[in-house]
Amino acid sequence: MRPLFITDGKIYVGHYEHSANQPLPRGAPGIICLNASTGEVIWRADGLFRQTRWGGRAIIGDSIIATMDTYDQRVYAIGRGPSAMTVSASPKVSVQGSKVLVEGRVADVSPGTKEYSLAARFPNGVPAVADECMSEWMLYVYKQFPRPANATGVEVVVEVLDPNNNYYEVARTTSDASGYFGCEFTPPVPGLYKVIASFKGSKAYYGSYAETFITVEDAPPASPEPTPTPASMTDTYVLGFGSAMLIAIIVGFALLLLRKR
Repeated sequence: MRPLFITDGKIYVGHYEHSANQPLPRGAPGIICLNASTGEVIWRADGLFRQTRWGGRAIIGDSIIATMDTYDQRVYAIGRGPSAMTVSASPKVSVQGSKVLVEGRVADVSPGTKEYSLAARFPNGVPAVADECMSEWMLYVYKQFPRPANATGVEVVVEVLDPNNNYYEVARTTSDASGYFGCEFTPPVPGLYKVIASFKGSKAYYGSYAETFITVEDAPPASPEPTPTPASMTDTYVLGFGSAMLIAIIVGFALLLLRKR
C-alpha cells in the first residue's frame, strides 16, 4: 500500500503491484480513504481497483478520482453520480377521505451503468443505495461480487401542492435494495394535487425528483334515513277489530264467572 494523494483532510492510499501472478486474486486491497488527523478509515473498496507501478497512480480533480484498474486495464472515474426518480399515484381520481398510494423507484444512472454488461444484468436499471453499503454494492455491480444482504435504499420525501396552492410534506419513506418505494397519504381537501417525490441526494448521488397529479372529488352526501311505511287502512281496521273481539271475550268470560257465584 502506498499513498496516492492528500486532499480535503483525507489521505488516499492504494495497493501497488508490478507483475502480479495470474489469475489476479479477487478482493485484494484497493483504494482506502483515511482521516488525515486521526487515521480513521472513512471508506475502503477492496477488490474494486488495483493500482500499478507502470501505469501511473490515481489522481483527483474537481472531487473526481480517476484511476486505472489492472483487473481489466480500464480507466475509471470515482465520484458522486446522478440519480433518476420515477413516481406514480393511484387512484388518479379519488374521493375525499380515502387514501392515495404513492409508489416509484430511485435509480443510479451513472455513465458506467449504461454499458451492455451492466444493462444485461440490470434490465430495469441499477438501484440507488445508501452510502453505508456503497463499497460492497459497487463490488456487486461492477465486479460481480455477491449481492450484499444488508443493502438498503435511500430516503424519499413525498410532498404535495394542494388545490389551495399550499406546499407541504405528506410522507417520508426509504426505498428498498431494488430501488422501489411506496407510501400513502389522505388528501385533506378536494381538488387537483401535484404530487412530488424527491431524493435529496447523498455523498454518493446527486438528488432527483419526479411529479405526478391526482384529483380528489367531494365526498357524496350522507344518505337520508329511510322513512317508515305507515300501516294501511285495512291493517288498521283488522287490528282494531281483533282488539275489540279480544276485549269482548274477556268481559264475557268475567260475567260468566260472576253468574256462577
